[in-house]
Parts: sequence; structure tokens; C-alpha cells
Amino acid sequence: MVRSAPLIATWLLPGLLALAPAMAWGQDAPKPDNPPEDDWPCVQVLQPELSIGAMWPGDDPTATGPSWRDDAVVAALVERVAPRRVPVDEATAEIHRFAAGYEGDRKVALSALFAGLFESINGERATIIRGIRRYNARQAALAQRMEDTTQTLDGVDPTSTDMAVAQKRQQLETQLSWDQRVFDERERLLPAICDQPFVLERRLFALSRTIQEEIGK
Repeated sequence: MVRSAPLIATWLLPGLLALAPAMAWGQDAPKPDNPPEDDWPCVQVLQPELSIGAMWPGDDPTATGPSWRDDAVVAALVERVAPRRVPVDEATAEIHRFAAGYEGDRKVALSALFAGLFESINGERATIIRGIRRYNARQAALAQRMEDTTQTLDGVDPTSTDMAVAQKRQQLETQLSWDQRVFDERERLLPAICDQPFVLERRLFALSRTIQEEIGK
């Protein structure tokens, strides 16, 4: 029996939820150091790692100065404003409040804040990119299964009066129909999934600008 269409989204939901950093798709799958570029299914050009130099002037705060984790106040702020669920305007407002009330070396603290945000957001982004690649691998495997099923189906006589042959053909048609629906649903969702690394990149740029504005005051 073919599953009803509304169940497709439910069946796909675990894969979509894996976009969250704590739930990476296929965590038991191998993670090559240099995965091939042809496993990237998105129209957006892939940049595996963000560049600090593209969004932060001067020395790299992730490599110089104290660790952002050493300042409990900074670390707590990173945890509050880094997550995607926090709107950018709320995150920037938190940064402004932090800078206005911070007692101590504001430049050091704000540089550490950027380091924490960069590490957190870039790490989440890398997790999502790995998830997208696994998503694409699942699509490739499903496409291959549909091709194999089609070839098998072509070899089953549609005019046969043998009950076993007719039943086999029906099973193959049912499987092919279901697989096609799942494949199409995943393809429909792919553009929104592909945009997530770039949403995070834009978020980090916006927060970086806010921090630099505060340092420049």
C-alpha cells in the first residue's frame, strides 16, 4: 500500500531537523577531509570555510589575545546571540547593550565576542554543509534505486496472467511511485536548505559590523 502524501513530510522531517548543529545528518558517515566539489547540489557557490579577513580588520582575534571562553560574560553573550533562532535585530541590540554597559577594555571584550561568534557560527555552518552533502548523497542513492527499479519493471511482462508476476509488477510500481514522490519532495525542499549556509554568513557579517561600530565609538 502506497503511503499517503502528507506522510512524506513526516518521513523527511528527521533529515531536515538535522540542519540544527546538534543533529548532523548521518553522523556515522565518513567525513573526508577534501570532499569532491561535485557532491555539492546547490546553485550557490560553495565556500567551505568563512574567511575572517573578509569581515574583520586587523589581527585575527581567534588567534591572538585571550580566548573568548575565558570571559564568562562574553561567553554567555555568544550563546545568546549566535543561534539562528535569534533575529539579527535582537542580536545586534544585545551587542549594543553589552558594549554600553561593559566595564573594562571594550575593544578586547568586543574582539573576543567576534571570535566567539565566528567560531560558533562558522562551526554551525560547516555542520550544515556536511548535512547538505549527505542529503545530496541520499538523493543520488534514491535516483539509482529508481533507475534499478525501472529496469526490473521493464523486465516484468505487463500482459502476464500469472498472479505472482502481476503481484511483483504491482509491488515494483508502488515502490517506484513512492520513491519518486520522496525524491521530488526533497528536490522541492533543497533550495531552502541550500540557503542556510548563506543565511549564517550574512548573519555573521551583520554582527561583525555591529561589533566594529562599537569598537569605533
